[in-house]
Amino acid sequence: MKSKTYVATVTYRDDGVYQSFTLEVAAKNKIQARTIAYSHALFEKSIGIRSIYSVSAFKHKARR
Repeated sequence: MKSKTYVATVTYRDDGVYQSFTLEVAAKNKIQARTIAYSHALFEKSIGIRSIYSVSAFKHKARR
C-alpha cells in the first residue's frame, strides 16, 4: 500500500497557554499519521504526555 502525505496538527498546553504546531507526515492512513505526530510531540519536541490536548490529521490536498 502506498503512503500518502498528511498534515498533522498537535495542540498542547505550555504554562497555561495553548499552542500548536503542524507538520507533514507520510503515512498509510489517518491513524498512523496521528500516531507519528503524537510520537514527534513526545520525543522530538519533548512535550509531556499530559500537556498534549489534541492531535489531528488530514490528507494534504496538494499531493495525492
